[in-house]
Amino acid sequence: MTEKGKTEKGKLADNINSLFGRYTGKEKLEEEIDRLHSHIVELRLDISTLQRRMDKSAENEKKAVAAKQVAEENLNIAEVRVRTLEHELEIQKETCPSQAAYRLVETLSPRKAQDYMHSLSSMRSPSADLLTIYVPSDHSLSNELYRGIPEGQIDPESLQLIQKIESSNGCVLFYDPGHMVNELVIPPFPVENAVWQAGDSFNVTPLSMLLDREEATLVIVAHAGESLAGYSRDSRTFDSYEIIRSNVKSKHSKGGFSQRRFERLRDEEVVHHAEKVRSALVNILGSLEESPDYLLICGDQQVAKMITTGIAEDIPRLLSSADVRIEKHNPDDILKQMLVLRRYKL
Repeated sequence: MTEKGKTEKGKLADNINSLFGRYTGKEKLEEEIDRLHSHIVELRLDISTLQRRMDKSAENEKKAVAAKQVAEENLNIAEVRVRTLEHELEIQKETCPSQAAYRLVETLSPRKAQDYMHSLSSMRSPSADLLTIYVPSDHSLSNELYRGIPEGQIDPESLQLIQKIESSNGCVLFYDPGHMVNELVIPPFPVENAVWQAGDSFNVTPLSMLLDREEATLVIVAHAGESLAGYSRDSRTFDSYEIIRSNVKSKHSKGGFSQRRFERLRDEEVVHHAEKVRSALVNILGSLEESPDYLLICGDQQVAKMITTGIAEDIPRLLSSADVRIEKHNPDDILKQMLVLRRYKL
């Protein structure tokens, strides 16, 4: 057979096969088989992925179970510790004396302080046993300067209350062994000399001098959003002052991310406010011819620290215990509220 005849015969066979495939549906079946093979491959890939996820989930579950067991063990240990401490606390309560408490704590304005001083000075004792003790901030009753005080003159409960007081200004004790007057006071300016005496009356003269002192005072009333910076030559009235107000958000009460973001924004506002007050304080200092005797601070101590850090560090600092709010008060009234006498009745 010639080459041409073979070619024609091959074409004829292909045509017959094509017709047979279309007639019997073989092509569609082959296409469907190919599609199913592809789908099988995809399913095997999905199975492999799911298997890996399941293995990882099983591993995490094992870790979670182990962590839960550790947490439960630690919780049991903590509960035992709490019960032990509660038991020890009950024993301490039964064996230790009750904690002493002040019978009265109050803040006296300058006018009320003068009336108070008059009442103290009028008291008399025929036994000459009225005890007056002036204690600077860097001293205590255990200091050798007070060794002349008769042992047992001050009862243990009063000593306990005295030791609880922390003051940068020191304190003054007026003590009657008959317990008619047992009082400790914190003056507005520091006690400078450690002295004591027992006599037929209380020695109020040094305290009166502290109340009457006129000191050049730099003043900071620090609150987030509303503060005051000022200066007084006589600690009676302001020679200059500036009230600084800023928009500072109130504290957030909710939890979560929104609270953290809110608090971060509020902290930034507080820092900005403190910088404004700091600038006002620097301007006041720059206008003074002489350095102030004291820097008097009250209010929010954290805000006050932001304002005063690195400024006037050579000036002695006084922390006022008064809760002074600026609002609509006359500035001179604010100054009077800061320079108060704090009284503790033992």
